[in-house]
Amino acid sequence: MTTAGALTRPVVLGWSGAGRDRTLASTAMFAAAAVLLGTGVLPVMDGELVLAGLVTAFVAAVVARLVPHHSPAVGAALLVPATQLGAVALLGAGTGSAASLFLLLGPVFTLVTLPGRHGVLAAVLGTAVVLLVPQLLTAGLYPPAELPGALLLGPLVVGLGGLAVNETGRRVGRQAAAISHLEAERATLLAQVQTRADELDLATRMLAARAQTMTSVIDAVTEQSIIGTDRDGVIRVWNPGAEKMLGLPRPDVVRKRSIVEFHLPEELRSEAEATGSAPGLAALVHAAQEHGSDVRDWTYVAADGTQRTVAVAVTPRSDDGGLHAGWNFVGTDVTEARATERMKDQFVSLISHELRTPLSSILGYLELVMDDPDQPLTEEQRKYLATVERNAHRLQRLVGDLLFTAQVEAGRFTLQPEDVDLAAVVRATEETIRVAAAANDVTVRVDVPADALVVSGDPVRLGQACDNLASNAVKFTPAGGRVTLALRAGWRTPDGVVVSGEHPGAEPVAQLSVSDTGVGIPTGEQGKLFTRFFRASTAQRNAVPGVGLGLSITKAITTAHGGTLELDSAEGAGTTFTLTLPCPTA
Repeated sequence: MTTAGALTRPVVLGWSGAGRDRTLASTAMFAAAAVLLGTGVLPVMDGELVLAGLVTAFVAAVVARLVPHHSPAVGAALLVPATQLGAVALLGAGTGSAASLFLLLGPVFTLVTLPGRHGVLAAVLGTAVVLLVPQLLTAGLYPPAELPGALLLGPLVVGLGGLAVNETGRRVGRQAAAISHLEAERATLLAQVQTRADELDLATRMLAARAQTMTSVIDAVTEQSIIGTDRDGVIRVWNPGAEKMLGLPRPDVVRKRSIVEFHLPEELRSEAEATGSAPGLAALVHAAQEHGSDVRDWTYVAADGTQRTVAVAVTPRSDDGGLHAGWNFVGTDVTEARATERMKDQFVSLISHELRTPLSSILGYLELVMDDPDQPLTEEQRKYLATVERNAHRLQRLVGDLLFTAQVEAGRFTLQPEDVDLAAVVRATEETIRVAAAANDVTVRVDVPADALVVSGDPVRLGQACDNLASNAVKFTPAGGRVTLALRAGWRTPDGVVVSGEHPGAEPVAQLSVSDTGVGIPTGEQGKLFTRFFRASTAQRNAVPGVGLGLSITKAITTAHGGTLELDSAEGAGTTFTLTLPCPTA
């Protein structure tokens, strides 16, 4: 309940401890009057009335002790002072002295200080009774001519004074109630403040513990550099891994150096020109600012001038209020790994070139020998040479794949785009794999639209991608299984979902899916499936031939055409590859 509610609720009359204390004061006054009467200070004109008055006062004192302490009844609050007024009236009649009227002060004060207006009315009526009763029983306290004035003035003074005292008491009571309520609220607020203080203290300790834990974790990383900056690139976090990688202790860097100082200026300028951003920090965090994070290779320059190739993950950092506070740079030294990859690519390219020349010579001479009309071959010789030719062609295709992957890695992969009918590409692929499928007892189904489905692309590369997917499906499908080549037109919505019907804002696409009922691919290996030379464990267990280049080549061809290649597979339940390519708009 609010303070206003507490102050405006009705006040209940009751026999409070304060009222009992005032009644005791009146009882003491009657006791003093009894002493004065006994010593003759006050005259006694009628002993019986005096005795009756003292007895009545005694009864009032006894009743005051018997009435319950917090009785809510109005009568209980009025009973004792009203009885005392009766005692004053009897004493006034018995003594005939106006001095007895001083005894009115106790019960009248008790009545007018009671809650509400009932006590004031009772005090007025009681005063009139005290003035009138002696006149009726004896000669009275005043001469008959003065009685009307006394009866008017006495109750009027008591009424007006009583109202003033009562209002003052009510106001003081309201103030006391307000003070009491405020004290209760203060106690509640103090308790809440203490609770919040305890919670804040606990939260502070928890945050300090978490900060200490985070600091410990960051400091425990020694093989990766963890660098945190503010929004301007000034370094605020510098872990032992950064000290080891860049050769500078933390005190020499934190709040003193910028992250830009450890990058090659020409790399930052090149990135700024490529992205259209400002040079320096803006070029460094441009991609992370747009996409939420960025991982790429940068060249770090150590304190001694040594340059290292570092794979840096850049992410924005927020403060406790969720506002942008700076950047995090987590770097892994990949200098040796990149050097090894370059050597591997150079080796692959070199070996491929070295193999292509003798293979071309071998195939050329095989063709001459097998087609020489002057020196015909026996059937057995032709059979042997056909095997040689078949394996030479297989080796030539492998060399071509190796060269193609080297071109992709080197960024020299180009397309010869034209309008391509994917339905014709799928039918050509079915012709290519028909022999191998029949040899493996695998059924091939083709589901293409009757009309042409045209995309813009390189027909040779698209045919290569489709052949790779279909031949893989045949190789990984046991005898009695099925491979399905399906082509359909669709629409890709802005959120990337492909639907069959046209939607507002959607773009036309062609979807080529190659499904099989083969051995499937374990879920944990699907993320590596498009990596060069990777072969799934199911391929190794089933001794399926291959070197692990087909899917990486298909992925590169798909990406170069602006398409996507998706995989849906489960071990033992088959695999579906879905190649989605954009269609030219009308």
